[in-house]
Amino acid sequence: MEDRTPIPPNGGPAIVTTLRGAGSFLDDFIAWHTATGFGRLYLVFDDPDDPDRGRAVGLPGVEAIACDDDWRARWRGSPLFPDLGSSVEMEVMARQLLNASLVADMARRDGFDWLLHIDIDELFHAPGGNARALFDALLLRDVEVIAFPNMEAVPEHETTDRPFAAVTLFKVPVEHMRRIASVDSALADVLRRSPRFGAGFFNLYSNGKSAVRLAAPGLQPFGVHDFDRPDGSARHLRTTEAVVLHYACCGLETFRAKYALLGRFPDRWWNRYDIAAAIGPFHLQARDVVMGGDEQAIADFYRARIAMTDPAEAAFWERPGLLRRLPGPSRLLGAS
Repeated sequence: MEDRTPIPPNGGPAIVTTLRGAGSFLDDFIAWHTATGFGRLYLVFDDPDDPDRGRAVGLPGVEAIACDDDWRARWRGSPLFPDLGSSVEMEVMARQLLNASLVADMARRDGFDWLLHIDIDELFHAPGGNARALFDALLLRDVEVIAFPNMEAVPEHETTDRPFAAVTLFKVPVEHMRRIASVDSALADVLRRSPRFGAGFFNLYSNGKSAVRLAAPGLQPFGVHDFDRPDGSARHLRTTEAVVLHYACCGLETFRAKYALLGRFPDRWWNRYDIAAAIGPFHLQARDVVMGGDEQAIADFYRARIAMTDPAEAAFWERPGLLRRLPGPSRLLGAS
């Protein structure tokens, strides 16, 4: 690993993400988060020879880390390695957890207050686009881990070259959706019967993402969505003051490429945790249709389950508040 650029301690939040083949996500991910107040983006490139890494090396506020032999050797120093070391080649989540563990130590030494763990296809959306102000205010609360709800992007076009700049429509946080449906039995029935939403409102995860207070001792990544201590004693807060925007599978080519890269992964994480039971059937269904190689079937699946190209359909779900427009990222990034 090359020499690191010294960073003067200045507090505030930083981000860790593990990425591979990010393409157009990378530049906009960096532009949005540096513009909204994150002091450092620790980007761990899962493929040390990833050509995208060259675009990030040397950028202000970015540390582009190659997951090479030297970095992998450092995993052994993480408290998580005894449990995860045997699965690092099989499970990307094992690598994500070890990377986040190492980066937490780096960010702490670099003087940051918080570390947010998100993916390269996600944006952190704070009020007024000011993440630094939000995290500074959170320092005044007696909490060690902050959980933010997530919203899932709904692309309205089949071709989306820059999802962060193009997509403005999102499914509301799942707890909000449940509140709406619970007071309107007719709406709940429509959701159950909907070919798009009948198998689950969100296609992928719906339990949010978290940031850890780096001054708190003994905290480690606890899955890719949380941080905790082995005894579960971390002081948690779930807040709706900001959200994580998840731009999952925006664009037919992005969808196809994502599942082609993932390949024929098993039905269970770590051969233990049933994926469909945890997050619904979409992830496995998407794997099967892409691995099947039938281009028409892939396109049909994308149109039926992901994209919402009919404005009337979008308006139908917007009216009761199940979908919401958030134009901020598009405005900032579309002008870049």
